[in-house]
Amino acid sequence: MAEQPIRLGVAGLGRGFMLMLPTLARDPRLRLVACADPRPEARDCFTRDFEGARAYAEVAEMVADPAVQAVYVASPHQFHVEHVRLAAAAGRHILVEKPMALRLED
Repeated sequence: MAEQPIRLGVAGLGRGFMLMLPTLARDPRLRLVACADPRPEARDCFTRDFEGARAYAEVAEMVADPAVQAVYVASPHQFHVEHVRLAAAAGRHILVEKPMALRLED
């Protein structure tokens, strides 16, 4: 029996995500199912490109979506800690772009 792809949600649809998009989209082990970005035009583009995908303005909403198993954090650096904490609190697996945090304390 074939394994089901990991259902991935993306936090941040900016440059970091766009650089990884070709790799993520063609990997048969992944399925892009949701995104979170404050820009409506970016969310609209995502839902057009990924059939059945959901789009959210807030990361907290996306990580609460039961369809999301893992979260790729590609938001601006200053939001990484907050977005990782939200995803972890929701019990999601996390892949975070560098840097993970801007302060050693985080």
